[in-house]
Formats: sequence, structure tokens, C-alpha cells
Amino acid sequence: MTEDYGRRAADLLKRLVACDTSNPPGRETQAAALVADYLGAAGVPSEIVAKDPERGNLVARLRGGDGPTLMFLGHLDVVPAEQRGWSVAPFAGVERDGAIWGRGTVDMKCQVASVAVALAELASSGTKPPGDVLLVAVADEEVGTAEVGTPWLVEERPDIRTDFAIGEGAGERYDVPGGPMYLLDVGVKQGSKVTLRVTGRAGDASLPGLGSDALRPLADLVGRVPHFVGDPIVGPEAEAILAAAAPGDGGLAQRLERARAANGYLGQLVEALMRTTVVPVRVEASGPFNVVTDTAECLLQCALPPEVGQAELEAHLREAIGPGDYELEASEPLGGSRSPAESPLRDAIEGFLAENDPEARLVPTLGYGYSDCHVLRETFGTTTYGFIPFRHAPAAQNLETKHGPDERVLVADLDFQVRCALHVARTLGA
Repeated sequence: MTEDYGRRAADLLKRLVACDTSNPPGRETQAAALVADYLGAAGVPSEIVAKDPERGNLVARLRGGDGPTLMFLGHLDVVPAEQRGWSVAPFAGVERDGAIWGRGTVDMKCQVASVAVALAELASSGTKPPGDVLLVAVADEEVGTAEVGTPWLVEERPDIRTDFAIGEGAGERYDVPGGPMYLLDVGVKQGSKVTLRVTGRAGDASLPGLGSDALRPLADLVGRVPHFVGDPIVGPEAEAILAAAAPGDGGLAQRLERARAANGYLGQLVEALMRTTVVPVRVEASGPFNVVTDTAECLLQCALPPEVGQAELEAHLREAIGPGDYELEASEPLGGSRSPAESPLRDAIEGFLAENDPEARLVPTLGYGYSDCHVLRETFGTTTYGFIPFRHAPAAQNLETKHGPDERVLVADLDFQVRCALHVARTLGA
């Protein structure tokens, strides 16, 4: 087969985008079946493993030698998208300006399509990798409450355990004065959902003085919620970014300022890694139209450094929000695990960059948002990294459009991702 990797991945990605797998409700089986058919035509066996028939998980395995086994872990569900703000239809799979546009192109159907093309290429060329290579594309990563995705799958199918895995996470290319750098997620921050609740007393909305409205005090409290709580924690991953982007002496504030000056987006990212971030994402209130609202809640999405626990998070939030008549409930944080920063998998990725982007460095860090990678670490002990390389698109494009309007991936980056998957599959443990 000719090496039109980007074109082949683009064609598959357009069809994946056209499978509207917005979560909720998900309905990922349609996308899983599409990839299974593509792989089957190339001789790569796969199956759809499902607890809910409409929410299947794809498991594809290319047999290799007795060397280390490798999994590419992706997810098929996407966050919902409305037409408002988009310049194209979010689920049309439009190709324009050298890119595929649509919801999920970056997060993260691009990786599913690229790895599928890589596995098809290995099978069609008769290449036997050093060890088995798996593509596992799961349901319900974006919400994670339906118990049909990765946490269920690893219990149902322990045979998918591998020595190494690459999943969602870093991979954008950042330009800094010392030369370009890619981040490698060797771990991830924790995630916690916090409910901020105010309780009042119901009454006739036409006589507001007879009730106690919960919405107004909630609005005041939400206005007090800061972007960050707690003191900065400069862990090894944040230190690695600061050392690469802002070398030299000085206090933390000075180094952060130099990192922002080197690359504004990278500066924001490293600051977020060191702090507990807090974002109000949803407000809910009960009661009919003509009744004073007696209960109002705001859901806060929090991302915590691995060193911060549930009780500490609640204490930080109460201190930041200040006094008031409210309740605060934080869920047990999920994630926070790390894999070793040095491994044969990192060597294989660095080997690919040495051949295809020799000026760039690979810097280990933590993922700033949630991914399913921690499930593999905690269940199987798999060395798992987050890495989907984007050589050509500016990092800002991914960071600003993922989960937002006009999400898109360059066909040139799809080609780069296929080549990276091929290189790692061929060289890991060889």
C-alpha cells in the first residue's frame, strides 16, 4: 500500500465524526462498528464488547512476537456540540483548509483513526511487531457515570492487559526560546465534582418577601469562587516544564513570568498543573415558575494535584469562598496516578521525534484534565502515557477548540500521528 497515511486517516475520521456520539447519550456502538469494519478489511481481528448494546467498546488486537505488549487507548464518545459558534456543521466531517473539522476531531477520534490506519498498514504489509498491539476505543469517557466504558471493560476483559499503553493527553508542540518541546503525560491530575448548595424557604413568587430565595445568595457565592485555591505545589512534572521553558534562577513567580513570556499557553498550563483549579460548570434550581426557589446548586469542576485530598480540597474552597449559609460537598477525587517517567515506551516516542522533529524535546508532565489512563495504571500496573502528537497545528488551536466550536485537526497532523503509532509499534522492545 502507498504511504498516503494522512489521506487514509482523514477519510476514516470524517466518517467517525459523522457518527454523532455526543455523550449523553453516547451511542458509541455505531463508531465502534465502523472502525471494526475498517480493520477487518485489512485483516485485523476485532470485537465489540458491550454492557449496553448501544454503548460498545472496540477491542482490536494485532498479534506480534513475545516482546512487550502495547495498547492504544482511545474513546469514541464526544462532548455535545450545538451549531451556535461553529462555522461548519459539527457532525458533518467537513474537510477544509487542509483540516478535518467537527466535534471529536481532536478529542479524540483523530487518535482512533490514526491508530486504525497504522494497524491496517502493519497487517497489510505483513509486519509482525515485537509484541501484540491493541487498539481499545471505549465508550463513556467524557461523562464516566454509565459504567459501560473503561472501568467496566478492564474488569470484564482482564485479557486486554498490556505492558505499555498510550492514551489521551499531551502532544501539542510548544515553541520556546530553547527550542520546540512536546509534553508527555506520565500521569494526570485528580478530578473532583463539588456541589455548592444554598437552601431557602419556598413561597409565593408574587410575594417574594414571604419566602427565602436560594438563587440570589448562590449567585453571590459563585461570584466569590476563584480560579485557583490552595498554595502552588511544584511537583517534578511542573519543575520539568519550568526548567525547559524558563531556565535560570529566581523565585516561583519570576520563573512563571518567564514561562508565560516564552509561551503564553505553556505558562497557563504549568500554573494549572501546580494548583487546584475550580470552574463553575452548571447551576440547577428546583421548583415551579410561580414559587420562590428554595434550593439552588452550583456544580464546580475541580482538578487537583495528586498530593491534595478530599478534605483539603473542601477546606481550601471554604477558605476561598468565605462565610455564608451554604453546604459544600466534594466527591472523592479520581485519578492522580503516575507512571515511571523513564521507560522503553518513552524511548520509542523519543526515537520517533529524533527522526521526524529532531529539534524538539520531550518533557514529562501531568495531564491537566481527566482521562481514562489512570484506570490502566491502577488496574493492570500498565506504564501508561498520554501522547497524541500534533506537529503542525499551533498548540493554541487545540487548546481553544477542544470542547469548543470549530474543533479541527490538520491532515498533516493525522499523517504524523499514523507515523508515530507505526514507529512505536515497530520499535517498542525491539
